[in-house]
Amino acid sequence: MELKVLEKIGLTKNESIIYQTLLRLGTSKTGEILKKSGLNSGKIYEILDSLKVKGLLSESLINNIKYFTVAPPSQILEYIKDKKEDIEKEEMMIKSALPELEKLRDLTTKETKSITYTGLRGIKTAADEALATLKPKEDILAMGVTELKDEQFNNFWERWQMKRINSQISQKMIFSEKSQYYQKFIKSKYTQAKVLTGITPVTVDIFGEDKTLILNYGESPSCILIYDKNTAQSFRQFFKQLWKRAK
Repeated sequence: MELKVLEKIGLTKNESIIYQTLLRLGTSKTGEILKKSGLNSGKIYEILDSLKVKGLLSESLINNIKYFTVAPPSQILEYIKDKKEDIEKEEMMIKSALPELEKLRDLTTKETKSITYTGLRGIKTAADEALATLKPKEDILAMGVTELKDEQFNNFWERWQMKRINSQISQKMIFSEKSQYYQKFIKSKYTQAKVLTGITPVTVDIFGEDKTLILNYGESPSCILIYDKNTAQSFRQFFKQLWKRAK
């Protein structure tokens, strides 16, 4: 069995080594385990205890000497099942706590003018958060939209548009070039798109009346989500002027 397989299901590297060692040795004393595994004796009992807690090891006392035996490999499935049940319980706990946690965050967000997110995961979070705050009949204005970025971002926005469309949120988009990416959006529901080359070095999305998302797809991708009505209104006015010039 590969060590990495055991590590992927939640065992530490040393736990994986001890488990495999005992599979080969059978019931053994700590000295035999240490000799065969090549591990330092310092934490051997801590590792053995951890495997016992996980249900993957049993301990017996023979002539006042401790012996250890690993559970059958099929017991690993039971360990995974228990982990899954624990995760499901934790998920239910978090779901029940989310309303209060969101209230706390809303209070601090109102005090904070902007939040910076990094990487693809951060951009996903910011976009989903901004979309979730939109009220019926509010829209999104996007300018500087370009295909010229890492493909993973293009793929994300194509999927994200379905969330917007399912929420029946309208969007106007100004693309920086006419491309296959542009062609995918002009056919979408609740979407209007035009092209105006070279308008901005970054992409700017205005969500409703008071949120602005500024996206940077450079070497270190990031975005800034600004909660400020004046900023959003300024960008909305700028967008309207560009929309008139776009084709």
